[in-house]
Amino acid sequence: MRYSVVLAAALVALTAGPFDIALMNTPKAPTAKGAARLVFAQSPFGVTVTADGRASYDVQLTLAGLPKPSTLGKYTTYVAWAATTNLDEWHRLGVVANGRSTVGRAELNKFLLVITAEADSAPPTRTGPTVLHGISPSGWLQSLTTHPLFRGVQ
Repeated sequence: MRYSVVLAAALVALTAGPFDIALMNTPKAPTAKGAARLVFAQSPFGVTVTADGRASYDVQLTLAGLPKPSTLGKYTTYVAWAATTNLDEWHRLGVVANGRSTVGRAELNKFLLVITAEADSAPPTRTGPTVLHGISPSGWLQSLTTHPLFRGVQ
């Protein structure tokens, strides 16, 4: 069953486009749905990269079905994060809500895009439950679906 869910998500991502991320919900927010599009950050050179050569993307989100954060506990908002695939580094992208928005800049070659419920709109680190998650196209061949973070376990 798990492999069919992962395969279905990969097919959705593949049919959407090379810079699209399908977001999967967790048991904490079963009605949540979403997608992200990675857009190269503005540059006079056409493609923006960091000084050490990593691509720089503005993250555009389309979200629906997010419940009020307070239904999940003492939370007031949802925050988008870009995390390394080993979960060592977390970069806050910005506050998100149902609808379309462009949040911060992701500057990692391979990363997880994670939406969490948080008590504060500018937390220094992720502390709340994960409600949506996806992986950048460069990480599609790496499966992280069994990680407790993405099964609603904190």
